[in-house]
Amino acid sequence: MAYLLDSIKEYVTPELIGQAASLLGENEGGISKAIGGLAPTILAGLLNKAGDSNAMGSIFNALSNFDAGILGNLGSLLGGGNLAHNDPKDAAGQLFGSIFGAKVPAITNAVAAFSGTKSSSVSSLLGMVGPLVMGLLSKKISGEGLNVSGLANLLLGQKNNILSALPTGLGSILGLADIGATSRNDNTAASNGNRWLWPLLLLLALGAGLMYYLRNCSGKPTEVKVETPVTTAPATPPPAPAVDEMGFAVGSQESAMLAFIKDANAAIDKNKWFDFPEIQFDVNKATLTPDSDTKLAAVLEILNAYPKVKVKIGGYTDSDGDDAANMKLSSERAKTVRDWLVAKGIATDRLDPEGYGEQHPVAPNDTPENKAKNRRISFSVRAK
Repeated sequence: MAYLLDSIKEYVTPELIGQAASLLGENEGGISKAIGGLAPTILAGLLNKAGDSNAMGSIFNALSNFDAGILGNLGSLLGGGNLAHNDPKDAAGQLFGSIFGAKVPAITNAVAAFSGTKSSSVSSLLGMVGPLVMGLLSKKISGEGLNVSGLANLLLGQKNNILSALPTGLGSILGLADIGATSRNDNTAASNGNRWLWPLLLLLALGAGLMYYLRNCSGKPTEVKVETPVTTAPATPPPAPAVDEMGFAVGSQESAMLAFIKDANAAIDKNKWFDFPEIQFDVNKATLTPDSDTKLAAVLEILNAYPKVKVKIGGYTDSDGDDAANMKLSSERAKTVRDWLVAKGIATDRLDPEGYGEQHPVAPNDTPENKAKNRRISFSVRAK
């Protein structure tokens, strides 16, 4: 089977990735990862509509009328980063707006966090990947003579491949239903359903013969015990985690920080901090661990979304070691976070790093778990 995602990858050449990275001020690895997150997300959105005949009809019409010639000049779509203007971005914007609705910001933020790129960069890439997906499906429709049902079956037939490529968390944001449960047509279902009929009739005939033999040859009727199979109710899937409008989990540090920034009645308070213990460093160094990128990307998205916001970056250590060394290390770590954000496009004057050493612990320094909580980066909003 020729997978749609594999076909999409053929158009995403190293030259195109390099062009996008240069234009958007990102590294090529982040651009490649962002495209790799957007493509299955778009296909999953289309896939989720496969059971809705009205929605699929609209999608089919949009794809049928789309000019697949853009596939030969994808680099021209990289400018601007806004789907709301200029065909074919306008066509893609209208289609994906109807599919994703208000979830587009949350999707771009999630893909940005997944890839370690700016949300604005992901928006620009969406302006390219969207028409790429539309162009590819348009070619499929015309080249293979697909109708609405054929398009739906094409998507449903690749469900596992598409969903397995989704970045973590995108499924809950998209609110994916139990897609594909009724994907087969009636004739196929009926054909498959009749497969059990003849074996069942044979078993019934054998059973009747056995009953006759036992009743007439043994002189004593034999009771045949039929066990009733126990049916188990299907497990109820856990509810999808609640997310805010930017795709952050409700109750998380980044969601709380976003809520504070948005609350016009919340006054600036230099004593109010948002702790991010997940932002970690190599032992006794100011080098960020790779796992820290996800939380840093979340802060980056907030700062990009609210350009007037300025923050104090606090670096903290646990109580182990020399006080002066801890103070110096915490200061260097706070500066590392500032430099990471500056490298992603945040103005230096919006970031004020400072180290506090082992001061202001959030837990007693009595267990490894508590010490890990105290080794943290925190943010305090100083302007909004």
